[in-house]
This record gives sequence, structure tokens and C-alpha cells, in this order.
Amino acid sequence: MLGAVAVVGLGLGLAPGVRSGAEEPGLMAMSARKGQPVIARVWHGKTPRAKADAYEQYLTGAVTKFPSIRGNLGYQVLRIDGGPDGDAYTEFQVVSYWESLDAIRAYAGDDIRRTHDLPRDKEFLVGMEPYVRNYRLEVNALRP
Repeated sequence: MLGAVAVVGLGLGLAPGVRSGAEEPGLMAMSARKGQPVIARVWHGKTPRAKADAYEQYLTGAVTKFPSIRGNLGYQVLRIDGGPDGDAYTEFQVVSYWESLDAIRAYAGDDIRRTHDLPRDKEFLVGMEPYVRNYRLEVNALRP
């Protein structure tokens, strides 16, 4: 069974070199500083299904602070109930968008590969992952 998917707070405009499919009406684009690629920072976590709704509420409350962080362009929270480990778990992904690697450094510290854990994550998460992935956004073709 597929869980709820929240898509929240995407930016405006588009950095040079990032394709948006803008030739199609209604597609959203994302902006970074001129000449800088947009960086998508992807975090993954897994929680027992019994704790999933409480964790979703906690997680989505925490990520609403992203827009107030300098250099953050927006974020998405993704959820799926069940998965490769069976129906006992719910998986979450947070994709946050940043104007540069330096902006991520200011938020997460010098090692931008390390997770930026929330204070209560240990109460909810199973097998906490120590690393996130930072991708350069090449194509952005979301419809509003």
C-alpha cells in the first residue's frame, strides 16, 4: 500500500544549465544563484509502522523550518508504507533543495555527507543512516 506523499515549498526560476522542460506549460522551475547548480540533499529513514504517523507529524513539523535557513530553496517529504523490508516498516525521504554546497555546509557542518539528525530521531528510527546524498539537479519538471 502506498503512503501519503507530501510535496511542499518548491522554489522559483531556474539556474543556468538546469533543464526544466519549461516548454511545457505549468511546469515548476527552481532557482539558485546565477551560475550555480541547485543541489538536492536526500535523506532516508525507516520507522516501525506503528510509529510512522507520529514520526511523520514530528518530521514534517521540523522541516517547515527549512525555508528560514539561508540558501534553502524548498523541500519535499516522501513516505511509503511497506517496502523491501516488508509491511512492518514505513520509509521516509526528505529531499531538500539548496543554492550551493556552501549553503549546505552552513546548515549541516563541514562534512555535508553526514546526516543532520533531529533531536527525537532515535525514538522513531530503525538503523539510523549516518549519511545523506547530495545531488546536482539536472532536470526539474514538476507540475504545480
